[in-house]
Amino acid sequence: MAVRRGMGGPPQASDPTAVGRALTGPAAAWSASGTMRIPALGLKRKQWEPLAFASPSMALIAFVIVFPLAYSFYLSFQNFDLSVGPEYEFVGAKNYAEALFRDERFMGSVWNTALLIAPSLILELLLGLGIALLLSRVLRGRPIITALLVIPSMVSPVMAAMAWRMMYGVKYGAINNLGRQLGILDVYFDWFSSPLVSIIAVVLVEVWHNTPFMMLVLLAGLQSIPTELYEAARADGAGPWQRFWSITLPLLKFTMAVGVMIRLIDLTKLFGLIFVLTYGGPGGSTETVAFTTYLMGFKDFRMSYAAALSYVIVGGVLLLTLVFMWIQRVRETRAAA
Repeated sequence: MAVRRGMGGPPQASDPTAVGRALTGPAAAWSASGTMRIPALGLKRKQWEPLAFASPSMALIAFVIVFPLAYSFYLSFQNFDLSVGPEYEFVGAKNYAEALFRDERFMGSVWNTALLIAPSLILELLLGLGIALLLSRVLRGRPIITALLVIPSMVSPVMAAMAWRMMYGVKYGAINNLGRQLGILDVYFDWFSSPLVSIIAVVLVEVWHNTPFMMLVLLAGLQSIPTELYEAARADGAGPWQRFWSITLPLLKFTMAVGVMIRLIDLTKLFGLIFVLTYGGPGGSTETVAFTTYLMGFKDFRMSYAAALSYVIVGGVLLLTLVFMWIQRVRETRAAA
């Protein structure tokens, strides 16, 4: 294809790709159909253009996420203690062995985390299911009611913990004052005076803060159930409880399992509420695995050991996820058989 030159102007061509060929030169090749290629990668323009536009974001993600992960994993095999000095010393899997077999404090935090997770998950599931069932029956104003119920989950954990700590206050807290006015409490009650009461106080805040999430998940699952099933059950004379146990619950099991799994993973990272409400007390009774990792790294300055603890937590969560996926696959196989 011939390229024309104007009077002192840039090259002109009847074929629009001619200018592109002139500008790109040997860096790009052109196919018979006029599509530009990158020889080194073997990619057409339609393939490499999205990669080119996404490359800045990918580079930023790699710098912000991938590099810290790689560095912390490298750090977990070192003896890097800032209280002694910024010196690296390779110790292999010593930090992991200490976390799994010799650290009683970390094992205690695992037990504390389990004590917080179990009642929180049960209450969130039951309350979320109950509210979702009620909302599924509401025809008018459902979006407004749902938006109002979701407000607690939109508050950051730290702000929620600060508000509840003021309400838990001994003398000026709203809960104690309301209890005395109603005659439930005779004296001002310290909600963080004993391990059991402290765990209950944390669980209440956690349930208030995250039940809306479970409600939304279950409400979406309820809305996906075909209404024809309920109509057929009513025609057969099935009552509300029979419809719930025979239709709603079986078809909602997978959605419930997914919601519980997401909340389980999230609860293993429980930190903000503990930091503000109890700071791990009294006597370390509310120290979670995430909070213990924080103390090891930013209070005791054992950065390598804190990195190892974080990867132990990640491994535990990954193991739970794999077990969940295996159970679901077994159930699907049995159902198909």
